[in-house]
Amino acid sequence: MAYLKTTTTRSGLVSQRSSVKGFTLIEMLIAISLLGIMVVLLFASLRIAAESWNSGEAKISEVNKKAVVYQFFKRHLSNTKPFPIIQENQAQNAQQLGSQELPKLAFEGLPQSISFVSALPAASARKGLQVFHVGLDPQQPSTLKVALTPYRQTESIPADAEPVVLLENLRHFKISYFGASADNVDGNGAWLDEWQGQATGQLPKLVKVSIALNDDSFWPDMIFALKINGQPNAEALLGEQNQQPGIANE
Repeated sequence: MAYLKTTTTRSGLVSQRSSVKGFTLIEMLIAISLLGIMVVLLFASLRIAAESWNSGEAKISEVNKKAVVYQFFKRHLSNTKPFPIIQENQAQNAQQLGSQELPKLAFEGLPQSISFVSALPAASARKGLQVFHVGLDPQQPSTLKVALTPYRQTESIPADAEPVVLLENLRHFKISYFGASADNVDGNGAWLDEWQGQATGQLPKLVKVSIALNDDSFWPDMIFALKINGQPNAEALLGEQNQQPGIANE
């Protein structure tokens, strides 16, 4: 604030002197220091908030990833159909087989891959029975993929089947199968590394999926009970086939 200070000299003359009052150097240094501290605290708070947000997003993404994988196996693997592999000439006279046991059940379980027959929901783009091929990518062993092919009683995966990535960054992946095998003399079930439905003619009772990721996040073992364990008759098999577009007249 500026003001005029009036003084009278010995000669009687009146002089006016302007006086300005402001901040001292010490006050300016203190103000700048306080402002710097406030800016540092502000940016530190923003960094903590951003880290908390990213951590929360990572946790949500991890939980969603586990839920997607779990729901995939629960929805499709638990509803595995005990349908066999039939060659074209056998499919034409399947009705003549009556109640006879159909050969080569379309279920193949290996330690790091599994193939089974299951149905997609009616609202999905691909309807009807599909053969699910789930396993590690040979080119990328840390990637789990799934390929779908229409159920046509074929033993191999068609070349036009496009696999979809189900999970990435895997450090460990193993599938185990529980059921009675020919080696069990007492008939009790046991956990096995392989299950060949083509040889046993039946599905396992339980399937266990063990997963470990490279980030060491906790993944509990997932155990699924197969709801159906038996052989369909020929009429049921043909009925399921005829419901699929493009298969009834093949």
